[in-house]
Amino acid sequence: MKTRKPVEVAVHVPEGEAGRQALAGRVAGAHAEAVFGIMDNLDCPAGEKLALLQAVLDAVQASGRQS
Repeated sequence: MKTRKPVEVAVHVPEGEAGRQALAGRVAGAHAEAVFGIMDNLDCPAGEKLALLQAVLDAVQASGRQS
């Protein structure tokens, strides 16, 4: 199995609230793209992928209500 070198990422945190919110949105978008990419490569029918996605969305919404 190949081992990969760790990737270093430098993040310059914006100073204003609007900048922080924009950064949070971009990070969330990148995370969503990664999740969709992984789900797209799963070896299962589209219906199962949709059910999995719905379960993830339900869990996220439930965790937001509990906070």
